[in-house]
Amino acid sequence: MKKDSIEKSYEIEWPGWSLDHNKFGEDFDAEARIRMIETGRKLLPYVLEYTTHSAKQYLEIGPFFTPLLFSDEAINVLPKDRKVCFLENDQNVISWLTEKFDCNVLNLDINATTFPEDLRQNMITQFGTYENFYDVITISQIVNYIDYKLLLQIMYSALKTGGNIFINNVIDYGIPVLFSEKRPKSNQEIIHTAIALGYRVILQEELSKTFNEEPHQRLILILTK
Repeated sequence: MKKDSIEKSYEIEWPGWSLDHNKFGEDFDAEARIRMIETGRKLLPYVLEYTTHSAKQYLEIGPFFTPLLFSDEAINVLPKDRKVCFLENDQNVISWLTEKFDCNVLNLDINATTFPEDLRQNMITQFGTYENFYDVITISQIVNYIDYKLLLQIMYSALKTGGNIFINNVIDYGIPVLFSEKRPKSNQEIIHTAIALGYRVILQEELSKTFNEEPHQRLILILTK
C-alpha cells in the first residue's frame, strides 16, 4: 500500500510526532502507525461486550492519539453519562485529548520511581478518592514499555470491586528501543502475574497474527477483582 493512500485512510500525522521527523524508522513509520491503530481496536469488541451499563468511571492508560473510549463504537454503546480519564505523559497527546474530548487526564509517567504516590495524590486531588474507583481500565499495547507488574499491582487498588481491566498486548512488538527491561516475556507470564496479585481471569484469548511484523500471538485478557 502506498504512503499516500495510507494517510488518506487514517489520520497519522500527530502533533509532535510528524512522519517527516520520525526518529524510530520503520518501527513507527506510516505503515507501523496503521498497524498500531488497527490492532489497538481489537480490544474494542471485548470492552463493549463485557462492560455493564452501571459502569461509570473509565480509565484508559496510554491512549496516545487513538483513544479507544472515544471511538465511534464506544460512544454509541457505552453509557452516555460515563466519565473518562486518561493516564498519559506526552504533552502533545494531552493537549490534543483535552481539546478534542470531555475527559480528565492524569499527567503521570508510569516509569517514574514516584509513580505510585503520584497516582494516589493525583486521584485524591481530582476525584477525592484513590481506592475502588474505576469500573473499567484499559491497558492496550503499552505493556512492553513499562514495569507491568507494578502497574497491575497499583491498578488493583484503583479498580472497583467487580470492575474489569482489559489488556491487549503482543510480546516484544512495538518500538524496541523504548522497551522496558521489566516487560513480560510471555503471555502466560502476564496471566500468572495477574492471578498472583489477586485478580480473577474472566477471559483470556490468544489471537492469531494480523501482520507479519507481530512476533507472537496477541493476548486479550480481561481481569476482575
